[in-house]
Amino acid sequence: MPSVSLLDQAVDTASGIEIAKVPGKALERAGHIIADTIGVSCAGHRQPEMIRLLDIEKRLETVGEDFRHCSRVFSGLLIHAEPQTAAFLNATAGSFVELDEGMRPTGHPGMQVVIPAVAMAESGAVSGETLLRAVLAGYEVTARLFTAYRLRYPTHPHGHFGAVGGAVAVATILGRDPVEAARVAATSPILSVWDACFEGATARNTWMGSAARWAIRSSDLVEAGFTGSPTSLESSFGKIAGELVNPSALTAPLDYAHLGLTRNYFKIHSACALSHAAIDAVMKLPAFDADDISQIHVETVSNNLKLNRQSEPNALSARFSLPYVVAAAALRRPLDADGFRFEAKTARLAERVDVKVTDDLEAKWPDDSPARITFVTSDGKRHTTQVDNPHGHYHDPLSGEEVRQKFESLVGHHGTAQAWWKRLTSLSRITDCSQLFSESVDHAS
Repeated sequence: MPSVSLLDQAVDTASGIEIAKVPGKALERAGHIIADTIGVSCAGHRQPEMIRLLDIEKRLETVGEDFRHCSRVFSGLLIHAEPQTAAFLNATAGSFVELDEGMRPTGHPGMQVVIPAVAMAESGAVSGETLLRAVLAGYEVTARLFTAYRLRYPTHPHGHFGAVGGAVAVATILGRDPVEAARVAATSPILSVWDACFEGATARNTWMGSAARWAIRSSDLVEAGFTGSPTSLESSFGKIAGELVNPSALTAPLDYAHLGLTRNYFKIHSACALSHAAIDAVMKLPAFDADDISQIHVETVSNNLKLNRQSEPNALSARFSLPYVVAAAALRRPLDADGFRFEAKTARLAERVDVKVTDDLEAKWPDDSPARITFVTSDGKRHTTQVDNPHGHYHDPLSGEEVRQKFESLVGHHGTAQAWWKRLTSLSRITDCSQLFSESVDHAS
């Protein structure tokens, strides 16, 4: 008999998770991840491209107000769609504003696991506890994959491991074999690369959407008799696009005290997560006029050097330029979902930013992702500060109130945000997920 693949072992272990054994803090964190992910999707739907895409979907009659037993599109309108379409639109929207949660080593499980799981749970009217367990299982699979493999640059972390975790979550909701679904998802991975982020090619936002849609489609293919490869992932990301550095992460038994989601971070700046420690460090320094800053020195870790580039003249590229976001923070420019934009004045200051790696900071990675910032002002004075981890990382976590405030600001409508927050953070009391996003507060429990 052939040995069980690493993928099969990881999925089999994670899908056996028992809610009763999950510590209360981890359950609370799961609720916050689910709510935060949906809030980020809401903000993304306000972007012009998503508004126009939704108009196209309306013309094609793939979304609408009259869809029954379907899933909510988080556009601010009372629009529903079939689960695959809703998952694609919501996860794509969630990529636009760079506020989706993640974990280190670098990956973003939430948007690729939560969105398809919610879409399927809502359309199937399953219990909130079933949804919660599915997200816990799918997130754990994705976290183990990101821990086990190191992606080889320029491979980007969207669209592959997340699709596998999403497929596990969907299969769990449907009561199907999560191993078979994970194999199918792993057999046709999305190969994403960093170039699109740097150039500002917004088609890259569909990587998350495609992963979420594939997570749902995988269970359909299994039902139709399609089979997946148990070892393809080991070849594609263990040999071609990365290397397997920690196989024990895939085979270890469940450690309920240290589940993958307990190592997550929440983002409070609308930019690539690799820049957040630098942003926080800048914000600890006094505000200066651009003319008073002669140079800004950024010291960080080698993993962040991929962002050491000047921005193209668009918002997406700016979000992936460490010099640009440091300059934006120095000038106290908006770094939120609706205010972030490319500005020529900020770009000019970014040209005075230099970035380098130092041994003392490098030694802290990946447990910490530090940045040291030094402003050199026109009078020759130096102003220095250091941040080891951005606020929101699990070493410096957001409070529950901070996560709630972020969620409400992203959703936009206060009454809707209050009702959704109550439900999403108390899923164990929800008997019918088809009511999760109803407009009435009466269905909150």
